[in-house]
Formats: sequence, structure tokens, C-alpha cells
Amino acid sequence: MKVWEPEDSDAHFELTPMIDVVFLLIAFFMVLTNFITRELIALEIPIAEEAAVPDEQRDRQFISIQADGALFFGAMPIDYDELTDRLIRALDANPSMRVYLRADAASPHRHINDVMAACAEAGIFDLIFATNQI
Repeated sequence: MKVWEPEDSDAHFELTPMIDVVFLLIAFFMVLTNFITRELIALEIPIAEEAAVPDEQRDRQFISIQADGALFFGAMPIDYDELTDRLIRALDANPSMRVYLRADAASPHRHINDVMAACAEAGIFDLIFATNQI
């Protein structure tokens, strides 16, 4: 009976699969970083002397108000009339939802009041404001 015998060649390490995995990881982290930065709209955040970083910042819905009053729910533009309904739907999906309000320093205060009123109507009372520390 003929038995298989390995050739007497040196064993070598194949790098091609490892390089493929490394490139896939690089692509994954590039896409993930792009999603994270899309969530934040560029704003001039106001400065507060006694600003404090909250203990728990995770799992908050970002709502941003630009200087001209444009409103964003996460990274998506939204109308003030639609905000309450969107918050109610988001609260149904995540009952422990909290809001992180980012308003430009030059945005009119009435827009901030509108967002706060929409949060109250939706039943969201855990709301924090973005400020820069000195």
C-alpha cells in the first residue's frame, strides 16, 4: 500500500491571508470613524466657567442647533414640527433614551426652548447641554 509522505521542502508562513485581514480591519475602522464623526455637526459651542463633564455620556441622542436655527436629529436635518414625533418614536424604541443638546453659541434662545419643549412633550426629562470648559 502506498502511503503519502510530505515533500522535504521547508514549511513557510503564508502572509497573504494575514494581509487581507489587516486591510479589512483598516477599512472597518475607517468606516466606523466616519460614522462617529458624522454624528456631530460642526458648531461653536458656548463656554461655561463651571462646566462639568457628566458621569454618563453614553446612549444619548444628539440634537444640534446651528447659529441660523437649523435643527439636526443626530446628523440628519429635521424640522421643529417633526421633532416631538421623532422623539416619541425614539423613546418607544429605547425607553431609557436621554438627550444631549448641542447648540451654537450664536443660536437664538427660542430654538433651544423649542427643543426643550419638544423633549418635555415626548416625556424625555434627562437633557444635558454641550458647553466647553475654560
